[in-house]
Amino acid sequence: MNAYLQDKADKQRFFKKGMFVLVTLAIIFSVFVTRFALSGSRKDIIPGVPDSEDAYKVAKQFIKPTIKTRNVSFPTDGYQCARKPDSVFVIKSYAESKDEPGSKNITSFEITLKFIGGNVTDKRNWRMLDVTEN
Repeated sequence: MNAYLQDKADKQRFFKKGMFVLVTLAIIFSVFVTRFALSGSRKDIIPGVPDSEDAYKVAKQFIKPTIKTRNVSFPTDGYQCARKPDSVFVIKSYAESKDEPGSKNITSFEITLKFIGGNVTDKRNWRMLDVTEN
């Protein structure tokens, strides 16, 4: 009889330890799921997909060398971007530049870029299809 009671007590201890481990794992899992659900944007989940903001940042890298003056600035929200199929973006905006005498020049541009894969902020992962400047 004593062996039976000892066996039963051992099983209860084993069950309690197992339940403790399962509850601990469930809490850890729920914390990770909650953090994932509340984490940033779509880019955190799908890092290789560009959006209009990424395309505009890269477009500025393509346009800046075509402007003759060094002092070039781009508007932060003064651009239009249209996304076409196959990761093609058409961006319309302008750049302000100041030459040596201090006169302000505005260059309007429209650029068509195609994302070819990789890091969305790297200029080498984009191909310029067309550009027009006024």
